[in-house]
Amino acid sequence: MMTSDPSEFDLQLRSGRIRARRTGPESAPLVLFLHGLSAHLHSFDFLIEQLLGLGLQCVAIDMRGRGRSEITPPGTYGLESHARDVLEIATQLGATQFDLVGWSMGALIAMQAAALAPQRVRHLVLIDHAGNMDPGPVEKITRGLDRLDLVLDQPSTYLDAIRLNGSIVPWSGFWDNYYRYELQAQQQGYQPSTSKMACLEDLQNLMQADFAALWHCLSMPVLLIRCLVPIAGGLIVPARVRDDICKAVPQIQVADLEFDHYIVMVSAETSELIRGFLQR
Repeated sequence: MMTSDPSEFDLQLRSGRIRARRTGPESAPLVLFLHGLSAHLHSFDFLIEQLLGLGLQCVAIDMRGRGRSEITPPGTYGLESHARDVLEIATQLGATQFDLVGWSMGALIAMQAAALAPQRVRHLVLIDHAGNMDPGPVEKITRGLDRLDLVLDQPSTYLDAIRLNGSIVPWSGFWDNYYRYELQAQQQGYQPSTSKMACLEDLQNLMQADFAALWHCLSMPVLLIRCLVPIAGGLIVPARVRDDICKAVPQIQVADLEFDHYIVMVSAETSELIRGFLQR
């Protein structure tokens, strides 16, 4: 449990309604946290709690089509659309400049936002994504979206199914809370509130993105946290992508961690890297 009394609120953007969760004082420097493809704002609960005491306003969001944010029509998603949401969120929160922390697809959105408005982003943290993935993770991520079609009699059935799938080891109460948030009560039972349509549209968009063009726009300090434990035989950030982004972004700091794409979000090593980086 967090100890700084987080508060949830909605922001009405030009593109749609966004749910946000703030930890820390509204007057403090802003850090925005951007989640992955089918994830949500609770992805960062552990990491944000480790940042308490830095005097930051930490705001995690549900991107459109996820969690408790609005599901907007087909054709309204994609990296640039989400990135423009991020910049508008920062503006509505009164931040001329801010830090960005993105995990998975959130890291790609963070890069896109930083490329659109480099003068506004103080620090950019990329957690296990920076460009084109190995094929194995792409296939596993796509199959994982099938859970969004499920309708269940009770939340425990959903949690048991995901835990027994074995993708997240070790399992902890963090993941119980994380996956329980995905569910909303419907007349026929419980169903994930995240839109599979939105996720598939975003996945197609990021598979076509020109990441090299984004890298060359990054002028701020950048931290890339790269997971070395493969998913389905491949890495989210292969060595070739690490090498290419290092050439394009000379000020980048790369940290290789012996975790997988999920456990990195509940690791003290991850939080220490981010804490030190944001204090620079």
